Amino acid sequence: MFRKSGTRFSDKNTRQIKNAMQLARSVATAPLLLGSLLALASCDMDKGTGYVEIKAVPPSASVALYLDAVKLEPLRNGNAVLRQKVGMAKLQSDEGGQLAVLCNIEVKKNRITSVTVSIMSRQPRCLCGRMNTTEPAANRACIG
Repeated sequence: MFRKSGTRFSDKNTRQIKNAMQLARSVATAPLLLGSLLALASCDMDKGTGYVEIKAVPPSASVALYLDAVKLEPLRNGNAVLRQKVGMAKLQSDEGGQLAVLCNIEVKKNRITSVTVSIMSRQPRCLCGRMNTTEPAANRACIG
């Protein structure tokens, strides 16, 4: 058949070379596959966190506030910034021993949602910088 440098190539030699190439490819792709699986396993699948800024008007007013039923420390200088899980959060106040919902807050990943709590009147109320107007009035939420 063909001669190259004194050796003869046969079908047997060709099959051996193909098998060796396939083995080399599988050995080379194994670390890539393993690396990609490890990268996927180490991915953080949680939704993340966002921030809620709460301002009180007037700053000296003190009212017990709760964010998702967790009591907040008194606001310093009428201002607080809290880290919160992404999703909907409820801002509540203590009204005679019962929690009253002031507003819903939509917390977005890596965003700050600002809420002003007006305590000028008898009952505290939320004033949002931006509001979700597509929802019915009872379900409206402050958005970041």
